[in-house]
Amino acid sequence: MNKFSERLKQALKDNQMSQIALAQKIGMSQGVVNNYCTGKREPTLDVLILICKALNESADYLLGIED
Repeated sequence: MNKFSERLKQALKDNQMSQIALAQKIGMSQGVVNNYCTGKREPTLDVLILICKALNESADYLLGIED
């Protein structure tokens, strides 16, 4: 598992948001969000921006650049 997937799962938990709710907010399927959470895939830059806005997190935090 990579830093992004770990931090994405934590951000979902902190925001009390399910993978399904995030998927709906960013216009993707729950399966795609699950792949991000398990580290099977990483989002494109455009999708990363949507995730950051939906979770109110910085890209630097989600990508593991800063704590």
